[in-house]
Amino acid sequence: MSGWQLTGVIGLLGALASIVLAGWLMLHFIQQHKQRMEKRLEALKKAAAEKAAAEKAAVEQAIAEWAAAEQAEAERVQIKRTTVERRESEEVEARMRAVEDAITEWLDAEREGNRMAATVAAKPGKASQKTYTRTEAIRQQVRTTAEKVEKEAQELEFIKNRIEAGVDFLPIEFKQTIDDWKAGRVFRTSTFDDLKLKFRYKAYSVEDGYELLYQYNEWMAQQREKLRVFIRLLGTEVNKGESIQAAIEQAERSERQKYLEMDVDVIFTLREVRTILDRLIGMETILKELEMVCRKRSEQIITPSWEAKGSL
Repeated sequence: MSGWQLTGVIGLLGALASIVLAGWLMLHFIQQHKQRMEKRLEALKKAAAEKAAAEKAAVEQAIAEWAAAEQAEAERVQIKRTTVERRESEEVEARMRAVEDAITEWLDAEREGNRMAATVAAKPGKASQKTYTRTEAIRQQVRTTAEKVEKEAQELEFIKNRIEAGVDFLPIEFKQTIDDWKAGRVFRTSTFDDLKLKFRYKAYSVEDGYELLYQYNEWMAQQREKLRVFIRLLGTEVNKGESIQAAIEQAERSERQKYLEMDVDVIFTLREVRTILDRLIGMETILKELEMVCRKRSEQIITPSWEAKGSL
């Protein structure tokens, strides 16, 4: 091989070596760059995971604190509600015991009076007097209660109707008064504002039914408690959560199951107790109507419907 050919081969080999080296260096650079990118991506993933974990922990902590606060508030409300319910239950029990004690005391006095009457009747020249059984004595108390409830129901109906008539008639009366005032027939020395003030006072003068609402609700609750006492005195226990209607039905069933030993007076007395209950339910409807009337009355005082219509 000649010298120039050898030189050409060596040059070619050098060029090939340079290309191979350059390729290897490029491949090495790419691998290093890829490794660096993978490490950076891994670091970013790790940072993101740590951030997500921290945010999740913060959210869970906030939820735990909120749940704890809600639980504490719920427990506080429950304790308060339990306290109020226990106090109300104790008050109801106290009132029921008072009613029952009063009726029992009356029954004892009635029996003592009957015993004395029987003793006197046994003496020569004395006419015999009727004695009462326990059921008959209770029935007398039921009838007395029925009379009171009926009387109060009629009075409540009258009061509601009277307030309602006053509320409904007031705008008409105001318009008529304004027409007469404009014509110079009445209140010639009064101004329009004087007349409006006069009718505002008149709106106030209508009986305040809100106080009656409170008083009658309390009174009706007492009557319901009294009915429960009557049922218990007639031989049937009444559960706190049981309605009076259900208690009456249970008492009637219990008495009828005695068959030949059934006390008919107990059945009749329970029917009278049911009549009282029906009347009380009717009074509840009247009270709702009274509440609506009182609301209309309040609106007359705050924003009278007749004020705008009466302007000159």
